[in-house]
Amino acid sequence: MIAVTDGGDGRALYIRIGDDIRSKIASGEIASGARVGSESSLAAEWNTTRETVRKALEVLRVEGWIVRQHGRGSFARRRPAVDVQWATDRYQRSASGPTSPFARDTAKVKATPDWQWVTRRERADPDVAARLGIDVGEHVMRTEYVFRANGEPTQTSVSWEPFALVGGTPIEEPEGGDGPVGVVARFDSIGVLIDAVEEIVTARPATDSERAALSLASGAWVQVVERTHLAGDRRVETADIVRPAEQAARGYRIPIPLPAEKDRPAATTSDDRGTHGSEPEAAAGDTSPQPDATSG
Repeated sequence: MIAVTDGGDGRALYIRIGDDIRSKIASGEIASGARVGSESSLAAEWNTTRETVRKALEVLRVEGWIVRQHGRGSFARRRPAVDVQWATDRYQRSASGPTSPFARDTAKVKATPDWQWVTRRERADPDVAARLGIDVGEHVMRTEYVFRANGEPTQTSVSWEPFALVGGTPIEEPEGGDGPVGVVARFDSIGVLIDAVEEIVTARPATDSERAALSLASGAWVQVVERTHLAGDRRVETADIVRPAEQAARGYRIPIPLPAEKDRPAATTSDDRGTHGSEPEAAAGDTSPQPDATSG
């Protein structure tokens, strides 16, 4: 039978135990990778049964706070460092170095990139058709990816490209050929010059297939980037990029054009604004009435 003593605060005991361990992991009191305590030691500490402790630990496992290793115990999950992808940098053409944005990302942290893919031709569903600006049912080339850094899965994506654009060209299949990799470099090679990228960033719980591909715990969330490449007004590729939310951050450096020299406002000084924006003080000895600020 599971103990349900609430300690006077209305919470079941297994919830209180879980909250305590979670708080200690979040604060660093229980270090990343450290054992959180055996079931028997925690049961003694909380004056309860191992069954109650087991229930608390299972909640923490599902939430992704701990990992449980058979025969060894429960350990605070190692929280990966947050990796910021600067979206305004990663799509730029480069005269040297990798043409794949993912390869450039991993090079910045001195990791070794690799990826697996599966490509097939299929008909566009309404969502993909709308994103590419084509008719529903038109053929597209769909490619599913799993990206790894130093052998660890870090990102998945599904990409779609209009078959009417890439079919019969050297980039019909985006991987495995002799040409360049990366969307911008690939389309450059067939004379389609991409000049813009759109991104919509959201977050949601991971699907079963995403948890399996990215080795995520139950209850984990993912960051989803809906990305579309454009050449002028034509949408040439769209993709859903998925990364573990706990380690994913998307950064944007957005240029703000300066006005022409003749249109720039004159710089103001503190003398122009008065003292902290207050009304000018009357000159010494000036006893004349000051204007009524409320008068017309």
